[in-house]
Amino acid sequence: MTKMGIFFSALIRRMWNRQFLTFLFFLALSSAFWLFQKLNETYEEEIDVPIELRNLPKGVVITGELPQTAKVTLRDKGITLLNYLYNDKLPRIVLDFSTYARQEGRVNILSSGLIKQLRPTLSAGTVIVAMKPDTLEFYYTYGRSKRVPVKLQSPIKAETGYAILHQHLSPDSVTVLATTNVLDTLRAAYVGTADMQRLTTDIRKNKKLRTIPGVKFMPDEVTVSVATDRLVEKKVTVPIIGANMPEGTELRTFPAQVEVTFQVSMSQYRHITPDDFTVVADYLNLPADGSNTCRLQLTTKSQQISHARLSVEEVEYVIETHK
Repeated sequence: MTKMGIFFSALIRRMWNRQFLTFLFFLALSSAFWLFQKLNETYEEEIDVPIELRNLPKGVVITGELPQTAKVTLRDKGITLLNYLYNDKLPRIVLDFSTYARQEGRVNILSSGLIKQLRPTLSAGTVIVAMKPDTLEFYYTYGRSKRVPVKLQSPIKAETGYAILHQHLSPDSVTVLATTNVLDTLRAAYVGTADMQRLTTDIRKNKKLRTIPGVKFMPDEVTVSVATDRLVEKKVTVPIIGANMPEGTELRTFPAQVEVTFQVSMSQYRHITPDDFTVVADYLNLPADGSNTCRLQLTTKSQQISHARLSVEEVEYVIETHK
């Protein structure tokens, strides 16, 4: 054995003597006495007390989620609070459906009644300081349901210079369970779109339906798919036609056609033609003061077209009479 090894062996034998063992014994004893004193002091602790709903009749559906736990603040000695938390002595709140059920399908239970039920399950010295929430609420229905469409809460919008090509909701309808009064007035389930604005790329998101108290949607989420594309500018030349002309007359404009400038997605660029536009000079809107200029009206036939505008808003005209 090396000199260093001999040195450490001698040091350990010198430390591991009766005096050192006596020191360890009194250290453990004082620690246990300190812990005992601490556990006998009074504390307040917030614990999660389980909530259980029993005796639910067949055919009854809970449409508003009942909290799984109630937060209860207890005051007692530390040893008692530890028993609640770690020795399977945690109390629970049991709700009997037949006690609280009402015709309107909505149940409100004040915390004062729950505290009264909970108190006998606790130790004699335990004080219930507070309970949250102060009112338990749940909704139910006797299996009444209907099918409603899914709609967007607000339009999905693309960033400037981009266009929404198409959007799809899957599923596009859901089953609603609620009371008769609610079902009679509910027309649709809505999806929020606050995070689907100023889009520049395609997206596909699973979105929760907007919650309504007392209403259960099945399923409660849908998939929103949106396709986008960059906008480009295009120009076409469109003939001007007369509208609402009296029989035997014809309207001629100078020029006879105008240029239309518009924006369209890149994927639709080649598909948009002059036939997708109508430029009209309406006889009913001709100026009454005898002026020889008239305003033009532009209409489009494709939803893919945006920001369409004419190169000129007014043109000269004459009305010819045919014999």
